[in-house]
Amino acid sequence: MLIREAHNQDIDHLVAIEELCYDNPWPREAFEEEIEREDVGIGVVAEDESLVVGFLTGMAVVDEFHLHNLAVHPDFRGRGIARCLLEAIESLCRQRNLRRILLEVREDNEAARHLYLGMGFKAEGTRKDYYSPGKNAYMYIKHLGSE
Repeated sequence: MLIREAHNQDIDHLVAIEELCYDNPWPREAFEEEIEREDVGIGVVAEDESLVVGFLTGMAVVDEFHLHNLAVHPDFRGRGIARCLLEAIESLCRQRNLRRILLEVREDNEAARHLYLGMGFKAEGTRKDYYSPGKNAYMYIKHLGSE
């Protein structure tokens, strides 16, 4: 398994995985904006034998990284890929002197919540109806250095 920074040529793969993983997938334009904005956009992909099987994207805002999207192809789940992607993004954030990682996760996504808590994220609150009416999100934060 190779974890590397995402590039423009990965966007087709990200869109395909996104469509497999989510009921309301991001449009291609959203991925293009994050990947192409090298000043603030940060993304990593997981490759298995040159096939992109997972990704994580987000944006750096001042001294924070806002994690927007994390997905692993259904055929490759349960192999620790999401953890590897999070570890890679944390390393990139530290290199860029970012102090926090922020994210939202659906309150019914037990697997993701367990992963985030196991990696040192703390629940910081709830966003009511964040995903749609009745679909709330928990806000998580991980501090990367001394405040």
